[in-house]
Amino acid sequence: MRSIRAVSIVLVMVLLLAAAAAAAPGQKGPKPLKVKVHAAGELFCPASVLVAGNIVIATGRCYLVFVLRDSRGTFLAFAAPNAKIPPGQIVRMSTPAGAKVKGRIFYLVPIQTTAVVVPMNSVMIVAVRAEDFGPRFSLTIVGTPTPNLTVVFNVRL
Repeated sequence: MRSIRAVSIVLVMVLLLAAAAAAAPGQKGPKPLKVKVHAAGELFCPASVLVAGNIVIATGRCYLVFVLRDSRGTFLAFAAPNAKIPPGQIVRMSTPAGAKVKGRIFYLVPIQTTAVVVPMNSVMIVAVRAEDFGPRFSLTIVGTPTPNLTVVFNVRL
C-alpha cells in the first residue's frame, strides 16, 4: 500500500513538472523597442556601445557581420565594410580571401552553438535580426543550420 502511494505521488509530481515545462515556451518576454533584419552583406551600424563580456563594440562606425570558426571556437565577427565576400559563400581562412577578411575583423564575440554553422577554419557572412530592448540588445543569426542562435549584449549609453 505504501509503495502504491509513493508511486502515485511521484507520478503526480512528474505530471506537474511536465505541465509546467509545456507551459513555459508559451510565455513571452518583453517586446523589443526596435527590430531590424539585416540581410547578409548589409551593414550593421550600432546606435549605442554594445558590451558582451569583456568585448566592447564601438559605435560611430558600421560593420559587416560574419560567423567565424577556428580552433578557439565559433565567433560572431564584426568586420570593416570593405571585407566583403559573397553572401552564403564559405571562405577558408587559409585562402587569400580568408586572410583578407581576417585582417579586417575588429571584434570577435564567442557564441555557443549546438550545430556547426561554418566548417573549421572558415568564415561566412550572415544575416542578422537586431532587437533593441533598451538596456539589452540582441543579434539573432538567421539563415543558418542553428535556428535562433542569439548573442545578447548590454547597452552602454
